[in-house]
Amino acid sequence: MKNLRLFILALLSLTFVISSCSKDDDGTPSEGAKKVQYKIIGSAGVNISTIVYYDGDTPVSKTGDFGAEWTSEAGITAKTPMITANGIGPTDASTLKAQIIVDGKVVKESAASSGKVLQTSVSFF
Repeated sequence: MKNLRLFILALLSLTFVISSCSKDDDGTPSEGAKKVQYKIIGSAGVNISTIVYYDGDTPVSKTGDFGAEWTSEAGITAKTPMITANGIGPTDASTLKAQIIVDGKVVKESAASSGKVLQTSVSFF
């Protein structure tokens, strides 16, 4: 009888421990999908050639001749909004910078890269 009580007590304790360790599905208010806009801005004559950013949970890589300015909207769920871009400028005074825009406001902007070979990157935590 005593062994049966100890067995039941151990079984109940194990049940409570397992149920308390279950995944918590209650999200915090800051979680969920966010609409962000990525913007790459180059000075006159700059040609943006490579762009990498997150759209949803998937990284997107684009290569081509995008000119001096590029913009894209994306939905971000779990990943941190981030963008990286490379470009070529005509002079040493050429610049390239990146922006992350949420609800029409610039929330993060990179420092301007300058020179003939340009690289910029920004993320928003």
